[in-house]
Amino acid sequence: MYGQNPATAQKLRATLKLVLLVEANPNYARMLSDMLRMLGAEQISHYRDHEEALDKAPGLLYTLIVCSHQAPECDALAFTKGLRRSNTSCRKSPIITIAPEITMSLLNDIRDSGADEFMRKPFTWGDLQKRVEHVALKARPWIEAVGYVGPDRRRFNSGDYNGPRKRAADNKDQKTAQIEQAVRILKAAFEQYNSDPLQARRAMYAQLEVLVPACKTIASQSFHNDVRTILTQLREEWPDLKQIRPAILSLAAFMKIEDRHPSNAA
Repeated sequence: MYGQNPATAQKLRATLKLVLLVEANPNYARMLSDMLRMLGAEQISHYRDHEEALDKAPGLLYTLIVCSHQAPECDALAFTKGLRRSNTSCRKSPIITIAPEITMSLLNDIRDSGADEFMRKPFTWGDLQKRVEHVALKARPWIEAVGYVGPDRRRFNSGDYNGPRKRAADNKDQKTAQIEQAVRILKAAFEQYNSDPLQARRAMYAQLEVLVPACKTIASQSFHNDVRTILTQLREEWPDLKQIRPAILSLAAFMKIEDRHPSNAA
């Protein structure tokens, strides 16, 4: 915890309890491990390739993951996508991706894979500290869709943004914006159900974590009935999509969501 504010170091303890490090270069892995220990990491597991790391991940609840992108031996994009869509207990753990060169194309790929933060090699201890503090203290909302699984990427690596909020959602009541986003993702997941039934079903279930509590504050019987219909069907071994569809369309109409061709929901 060298050079850290004691109060900040205390807040980082939970995030640094068990770290997964995926790095092909053993010398760089040792340097990274030393940096992480200086930050306060208690235990560090190191693997040289992403496939082995994915294979071992289900056994432990990693609290932070640092993954180097050096394809094909260590493919951070494949690792992150695979982990985010898995059933492992650490699928939602923060991921910091590092790479020797970061082009705009690679940056978009890192963001779209579901990573929380990125760094370009070489970097300093201070750079790593800043990223760890950001994922630990300023975690973004989780997005569970079909085309994307991970933290809300709209503020990807944006730091402390103090400028004007220009998105429509930025100017809405926070709860209303969350409900609208949940309905949008629910609708998109339903429309992509045939392409990936397992992830679509998980994505739809995740939106009910917002919509079911919303029934307590939204005074609309149709809203309540639609949410109940979707929940009941998703609990079935084989949900009836013909019953789910009108309920979703009704929710979309209630939230005044246009019926447009879906893009990635996140």
